[in-house]
Amino acid sequence: MRQTVDGALSRRSLLTGMVGASVVPFLPVSRLVATTNPTSKTMRFGLVTYLWGSDLSLEELLRVCTSSGVDGLELRSTHAHGVEPSMSKGERVEVRRRFLDSPVTLVGLGSDERFDSPDPATLHASIEATRRFLQLSHDVGGAGVKVKPDRFHDGIPHEKTIAQISSALDQVGRTAEELGQEVRLEVHGGCADPRVIASIMATVDSPSVKVCWNSNPNDLKGRGFERHFNLLRPFFGDTVHVRELDDPRYPFHLLIRRLVATDWDGWMLLEAHSHPGRPEDRITDLTRQRALFHSMLDDARAEVETTPLELQVRGGDQGLEILADDELLVATHRTGQGPVLFPINVPGGGQVVRGHPIAPAEGESEDHPHHRSLWLAHGDVDGHDFWHDPDARVHLLTERVVSRNPEEIAVLWEAEWRAGGEVQLVEKRMMRFSATADTLRILFDIKLETPKETVTFGDTKEGFFAIRLAPSLKVDGGAGARGRLENADGAFDRAVWGRRSDWVLAEGPLDGRLVSIRLSCDSDNPRHPTWWHARTYGLVAANPFGRRSFEGADAESGAMTVTPERPLRFRFQLDVDAR
Repeated sequence: MRQTVDGALSRRSLLTGMVGASVVPFLPVSRLVATTNPTSKTMRFGLVTYLWGSDLSLEELLRVCTSSGVDGLELRSTHAHGVEPSMSKGERVEVRRRFLDSPVTLVGLGSDERFDSPDPATLHASIEATRRFLQLSHDVGGAGVKVKPDRFHDGIPHEKTIAQISSALDQVGRTAEELGQEVRLEVHGGCADPRVIASIMATVDSPSVKVCWNSNPNDLKGRGFERHFNLLRPFFGDTVHVRELDDPRYPFHLLIRRLVATDWDGWMLLEAHSHPGRPEDRITDLTRQRALFHSMLDDARAEVETTPLELQVRGGDQGLEILADDELLVATHRTGQGPVLFPINVPGGGQVVRGHPIAPAEGESEDHPHHRSLWLAHGDVDGHDFWHDPDARVHLLTERVVSRNPEEIAVLWEAEWRAGGEVQLVEKRMMRFSATADTLRILFDIKLETPKETVTFGDTKEGFFAIRLAPSLKVDGGAGARGRLENADGAFDRAVWGRRSDWVLAEGPLDGRLVSIRLSCDSDNPRHPTWWHARTYGLVAANPFGRRSFEGADAESGAMTVTPERPLRFRFQLDVDAR
């Protein structure tokens, strides 16, 4: 049995029970990864010869990499450079010599071998081909071979396929040990869920079998980047695959930060997904990607700024603007239906709410035009629909700054909810704004009174305290949707809808950073923990009135009555964080 990084537990005993499990237990990275001073200077940047190098000879590849300052190469099988197991001994010596004569390191080889086939002959052929690739890598001066898991097959239990892949990896791992090589299991294909990869690795005993993180969209789903990273980090080998580092759909800044923090010192290999230009153009593109890598690496090594930002407030076209160093963080905005907060930006840039219908942006969905950034409304207030009906409106009476200091600005709203020719509710809302270099926090203290004898909030899902998210933070509903939802009890995505929880978190990539938006309810709120009208198309709303709408016809009604003597008071917290 091999040991984990802390030298205490075998990887089999550490992850016992994970094989075939639908949910893999999360173990904190502090228990799994030995962290040291996060100032490692040995992380290096290289290229996988997929697309950007697939049509180049070995001579051209070495010239392009040398000219662009790229330090290493993973040579993919079947590409024009022709480094294949069929090479003669003399040809292998020549490849080794070429790398020794250049500043470029041969990081390893990328095979297309996979171990999922239910056909014994196909599986045996893949194992034997991997052994030949390992021998080739040894002969030409590489350090390892990339392989794939790869997918599940109809009619075959997942547990059986996982066990088969693990066994195959152990077999090729023994060959790798003899040759001083590394078997690099790419997080790939139908097995790309990090929990599946962890289950495979749970019963692999060969110390030469490692995981190659592949920067997949799956990393951001379900349990989210941090927990997926922490789950697989103990098994990382010498290689990590990334796409173009300026692709805003994946948080490469965060990936590099976590690699630095856990003292990883391997090869970050660019597996470009865009179509290549001429070889000379590729020198320019690779030079830029290498510069981005080193810039991100420098940022990751720098100390994260946690001191509060100095905030300013000024009048805007539609309300008040809260700024830090002339950067707009959030603004109040008057709409025909009532006051909202729009826009809401994460410090450092990036709007976390949908622009439509206030300021539509190209590519945004136009569904649910009554979803206005961050707003307060309900679909049944004494029979009046403030959620949809344009004749039920919230009229802002006063807006004023009640306190300001460099670290916090407080704004008070006083408004009337009017419908049916009369005032249904009087709202007083205090909002306190604060921020750091990576976070924006808004505290809401909302009091709802009525001048009538009674006003009843009816049981409907259409309410109450809500935010509509930017396109990339949605779970689904368009090609750009790459987000996830999670509640305090560990439910994800669609399962969050209609459940009670202290909070709901939405997380996804935004302008190259991983952004999370957490909406929390105070424990003193009526009916805490509240129900959530949270949809995968981008709506997150806390709703304490929709009990029957969420739990079914047999549940008690969630209607709640307000009187002059019994107003309602709610406190909410919005945290926006970018990493």
